[in-house]
Amino acid sequence: MNTSLVIARNTISEALRKKVLNAFLMVGFAMLVLTFAFQQFSPRQELTLVKGMGLGIISMAALLITVILSINLIPTEIERRTIYTILSKPVRRPEFLLGKYFGAASTIFINVGLMGLAFVIAIALKQRGAEGLFGPLNMLKGVLMIYMQMALLSALAIFFSTFLSPLVNFFLTFSMFIVGNLSSFTLDLAKNTQNVLAKGFFTAVHYLVPNFGNFNYTNPLVQANVQVKSEAVLLTQNCIYAVVYATVLLILSILVFDRREV
Repeated sequence: MNTSLVIARNTISEALRKKVLNAFLMVGFAMLVLTFAFQQFSPRQELTLVKGMGLGIISMAALLITVILSINLIPTEIERRTIYTILSKPVRRPEFLLGKYFGAASTIFINVGLMGLAFVIAIALKQRGAEGLFGPLNMLKGVLMIYMQMALLSALAIFFSTFLSPLVNFFLTFSMFIVGNLSSFTLDLAKNTQNVLAKGFFTAVHYLVPNFGNFNYTNPLVQANVQVKSEAVLLTQNCIYAVVYATVLLILSILVFDRREV
């Protein structure tokens, strides 16, 4: 585990040297500017727009950071041939792969956390004290769901990177993310389709592809008329789901990577 942590720290350092955090600076600036972009609306409408667009901007930026970072972690080491130097030391392949994932997850956490901080500041500037401190901090629930979604997506991208090229991985990961966001739709198709083969296909898609749509928590935070029963339970279930599914993907990644010739 100590070896994995060392690799994780090195991964974070490499990501920072690639100036991944520039994405946060651009998004943070955009969100702060966003707080003054809807003066023609009423204060309530303006705050709703800022909340919705802010979470959307964080989600999109986090998606790009996650995919671009995660698909290149292992292929870059192989291309540079530095992986031979690393594995020639007393470093086991599972430790190497876990270290890469922890480094990616930590880098994503830093980016999403900083964007979330800028988002909370933007909301605090817009609410004009109407909701107190609780209003802006309540948005962190949405930021948490975005992070858990991206942590799961990173595990999926790393799994694909153990046997696919970065280009193929890029499109496949994006495709899985889109399909996973349609989880409720694929479930409806599985229930309502009469054809046995189609029903089996949509059922398999629904349960095998990560349900990224479960983490979309914008509406309850933005729309006052959308109420969620047992919010704490729902958020906890989503976090557990992300951790368990990511763990399964990492185990599969280790099994594939352990048998790969590099």
